[in-house]
Amino acid sequence: LQQIRWRATDQWEETLADQWRRPDVHGDTLAFLQYTSGSTGTPKGVMLSHANLMHNSAMISYAFEHTRSGSGCFWLPLYHDMGLIGGILQPLYMGKPNTLFSPTHFLQKPVRWLQIMSQCGATISGGPNFAYDLCVEKVTAEQKKTLDLSRWALAFNGAETVRADTIDRFSKAFAECGFRREAFYPCYGLAEATLIVTGGYKQSPPTVLSIQSEGLENNKVVEATPGEEGSRELVSSGGNLLDQQIVIADPETFEPFGDDHVGEIWVSGPSLAKGYWKRDDLSQQLFQARLSDGRGPFLRTGDLGFLRNGELFVTGRLKDLIILR
Repeated sequence: LQQIRWRATDQWEETLADQWRRPDVHGDTLAFLQYTSGSTGTPKGVMLSHANLMHNSAMISYAFEHTRSGSGCFWLPLYHDMGLIGGILQPLYMGKPNTLFSPTHFLQKPVRWLQIMSQCGATISGGPNFAYDLCVEKVTAEQKKTLDLSRWALAFNGAETVRADTIDRFSKAFAECGFRREAFYPCYGLAEATLIVTGGYKQSPPTVLSIQSEGLENNKVVEATPGEEGSRELVSSGGNLLDQQIVIADPETFEPFGDDHVGEIWVSGPSLAKGYWKRDDLSQQLFQARLSDGRGPFLRTGDLGFLRNGELFVTGRLKDLIILR
């Protein structure tokens, strides 16, 4: 990197424009490698093409009902799929403004996120579930008096388990600042699918389903009365989006499951990456999976969940582990 000559884009001489030549880039051209986090396995370089990026950008704008008159605010790391594709590429795709600041500044003082939202009047922002919990715990009553969150139209929640109690706590804590519970937008995605896979309708409140915990432990979906002892509240991550197919499959027999059974989430569609960089065997295993009836290819996500009335409920991981150091 020391050998690279760094140039500020606003200081280039106009004569350099004559030297530019259009590169040989098309839909199947590799755009970049998007590395998985390494929290549940060795980081792998996901090979994303320009067609992957264009399709997923179209899905995000469709799912979030983006308009050019809206604006965003992102503190998410720009090396993460949600920060890079949602925070940089989506605004470029739509031609709309976006305010960026570092994740460190958010973690140091979570109120900074909400203060910047108030100052720039952003209509869309979000992050993992923990970020909303952090705001509830750290933002003081005095600080709330200075916040205006009334223009926040879509608060996406993804990248980790979406919790119903978090949605309730945040909505209640910041109602006085103008935040509406309906703005919450639970969604599901992963690096191997570029970014987004499922999402709901912008104006609809999050769907919460009470399920018997005992049934879940046996991969069965048995609805329960809200608040009933031995029940668990699950938040819907929305439904299938453009040009995709989602199935729930038995991870061992590859049999497709019905709506009453928990299985591995399989996805197919134009947003799926080509595979992992220089990991041909693993790419074949995970990106070229076929159901027992021959349908495919699908991406095996490694996530567990079920479909109910067309909506996806994520329940956990196939291998429930986190690697430390």
